[in-house]
Amino acid sequence: MRRTGRVMLLGSALLTTLALSPTGVSHAAATPTEATLSMSQHSAFSRDDYKKGFRDGYKDGRADCKAGMEKKAMQGLAGEDDYERGYSDGYDKGFHSCKRMKKEKKEKMHRMHEERMHRMHKEKTQRMHEQRMQRMHEQRMRTEKAHRMYQSQR
Repeated sequence: MRRTGRVMLLGSALLTTLALSPTGVSHAAATPTEATLSMSQHSAFSRDDYKKGFRDGYKDGRADCKAGMEKKAMQGLAGEDDYERGYSDGYDKGFHSCKRMKKEKKEKMHRMHEERMHRMHKEKTQRMHEQRMQRMHEQRMRTEKAHRMYQSQR
């Protein structure tokens, strides 16, 4: 507990000194160390590299999925640079979009099949009804003809 109090006291004293001494702060801030330079260069994000990697990965992932291949393991690539991080993310999206499309396509094909079967059943039912009506009409005509012949013979 005593140690924490000292650290807090020394930390606040150091901050006060830095705040009141603008020349010391500006000099320290104006000259970045080699570690700061390497860190800032390493943490800079290249949107163009990421986009290009994502685009390439998406195409490859989708192509692999359509070809029926297994999904590639991307463990080694994901942390290298922006292009490779983009490639890894794009590959995953592309591979899974193909799976989704397969499922949607199956559902669409199933719906189309059901609609076609329904339409065929409806047409068949309509044909059967028309044939039945035709037979009934022919039967009635024969009956009427027979009845007229009977009447004429009397």
